[in-house]
Amino acid sequence: MSSNTKTTPIDTPQYAPRERGLIRRDKIIQAATKVFVGSGYEAASLQEIVALAGGSLATLYRLFGNKEGLFYAVIERKSDQLLSEIDYNDLQSKPPRVALIEIGMRFFSMVISPEVGAIHRLIIGEAVRTPRLREIFLTLATERAIRNLAEYLQAQVDKQHLDIKSCFIAASHFMGALKGNYHIRCMLGEVVNLSIEEQEEFVTAAVDMFLNGYARP
Repeated sequence: MSSNTKTTPIDTPQYAPRERGLIRRDKIIQAATKVFVGSGYEAASLQEIVALAGGSLATLYRLFGNKEGLFYAVIERKSDQLLSEIDYNDLQSKPPRVALIEIGMRFFSMVISPEVGAIHRLIIGEAVRTPRLREIFLTLATERAIRNLAEYLQAQVDKQHLDIKSCFIAASHFMGALKGNYHIRCMLGEVVNLSIEEQEEFVTAAVDMFLNGYARP
């Protein structure tokens, strides 16, 4: 090997085989996210993804099975990243209004982010042609977010802080109120620039409306 030959980080000895595999998988997912968002699912080229990520098609197929498996991994990764930002475990001890405002701020900032808008445009563009992709997204992202909030609401019902018959339905209503027209604007490619004060005003109004229906007398 010549002295000026360069090696990539995953080829260096300090990485164990398992670590190298995880790093390669992560690089492929990052490249796939860029290509899927830029080209759409059907037009996305696995060869282009491999060219961006490095490695080979054989490695991609071994790790993900096929294009659908790779798309599943992309949505799962993005869902995990975004849902980790609205983890409610640290809010269990706070009064519902305080906690719901915090939850609302976390969720709303996620909803209006350009990254989420790009993923949603991708899903909408491919959902009719490929219903399976729609189901993957709904299962991994939308329904998980609603279930997480429903679990928080159920804990508050158990503590007799809230009076809710169906926490899943209530969670759906709450998240729907938080999206408003800003979510549509974001999905259409508009950059939604709201100050923290404007976000708080919007979220607080949604929380107060929610509690007017579900707070215990």
